[in-house]
Amino acid sequence: MTGTAEDVIAAFARTAGDVAAARRIARQYGDLDPAERSALLWSEDPGARSVAVVLLVQAARDRADPDLTDEYLSALRAERLDDPLLVDIAAEQLVGVPLLGGSTGPLFALAKSDVALVRRAAVVATLAFVKQGDADVALAVVGRLVRERGDTVQSALGWVLRETGKRASEPGLVAFLERQGRFLGRSALETATEHLPPAERDRLRTPR
Repeated sequence: MTGTAEDVIAAFARTAGDVAAARRIARQYGDLDPAERSALLWSEDPGARSVAVVLLVQAARDRADPDLTDEYLSALRAERLDDPLLVDIAAEQLVGVPLLGGSTGPLFALAKSDVALVRRAAVVATLAFVKQGDADVALAVVGRLVRERGDTVQSALGWVLRETGKRASEPGLVAFLERQGRFLGRSALETATEHLPPAERDRLRTPR
């Protein structure tokens, strides 16, 4: 369905306003003009921004285009996106996937950002590598941020580490936690270890 940014906002306003609704509306307006999508992304309406992010993800799945990544990161850096969910549903596809097979330097640059959600995006983007069986990139990025105390980043560290252990390398995760687990917040450490065998989990959760 074609339409305008205003049409999308009106359609989303008639929904429950959650991510599932944003995905449903984005599928309906998948042919939205890029200029209208950009208007949604920079809108004052949080629902509009949610739909815009899903539209960017859809477009990236259809074709690789660095402009889509740039558009997303520009909004993140400008702090127009203020919901961690808009990182969790998009960073893997928009930031991580384009880097597969190439330089991972951009991830480490993002990890240095002054904006917490950009740093979270660096962490979540590593899932693209984890799903290819590569634990090293995720563990390296997490290692740069493991001492951060804010929940915006800490909560992402926990579940990305968990997925790294499940999908890429459990021994790699255990070795990482033996070295740096003491720097994780309690909740992040519990999440990172929740899939491990009970004895291993308890050992790694014991303060050292």
